[in-house]
Amino acid sequence: MLYLYENITIVSRFQEEFWKVLGADYLPEAQQNGLRLVGMFMVGIHYNENLAIWEVDDWASLDRIQKFMDTDSWIEAWNREAVDYRQDWTGKILEPAPFTPTLAEIKAGDYKSTIYLHTYARVPPGKLEEYVNAVGNELAPMAKTWGMKLVGCYHSVAGTASSNEVYNIWTAGNIHSEWVKIRDISLKDPAYKEWEARAGRWRPKVTYRFLYGLVPYSPLRTPFLQDETPGEDVRTVAMPEVEWGK
Repeated sequence: MLYLYENITIVSRFQEEFWKVLGADYLPEAQQNGLRLVGMFMVGIHYNENLAIWEVDDWASLDRIQKFMDTDSWIEAWNREAVDYRQDWTGKILEPAPFTPTLAEIKAGDYKSTIYLHTYARVPPGKLEEYVNAVGNELAPMAKTWGMKLVGCYHSVAGTASSNEVYNIWTAGNIHSEWVKIRDISLKDPAYKEWEARAGRWRPKVTYRFLYGLVPYSPLRTPFLQDETPGEDVRTVAMPEVEWGK
């Protein structure tokens, strides 16, 4: 599997309308051409910033999707429509760690959450595999005892992003008070303190962001929203940022 990671900056007043148009117009065409939505999120605290993650079968499928994006007249029409809502857009190709659940496993499992924790790290040359394996073998089981589940661990592919970028996404509770409890438990966990001491050699700096799963047709989303077909009205809930730090 491969994953397309998109940062989308939305005109603020059109946030909900963009979600509706994306679900009604773009999503069916994308899925028909092999691009499957894993998650569509609002990024805290930059609420006009969105993050979309799409699953693709393989490089051959990605080539077919790229041809569709470059030559299909429908995409030309979509791009003209999207310019009214989208201020900026950047994309990267990511490869998943072996323990990252596929979209089918996400749909079959319990990965719904209102708040997701997104982490980004740059790993020194030669340390990528070591770091990713440690996330799967050590950090993920540890985080599960705090009440978090690993949604995905991905690394950037050469030629599409800076080298040795690693992205992790975790469930992080349904209300902020749940997240505070998770955070407090983690910071008191001796195993986490040992992990942080050792992890510095893999990723000297890590950036944390919240993602809010408020789009009903997104597989990764809050369990508080009823299942809706793409294109139905979506209502956002503004939530403040909470840091994960010492």
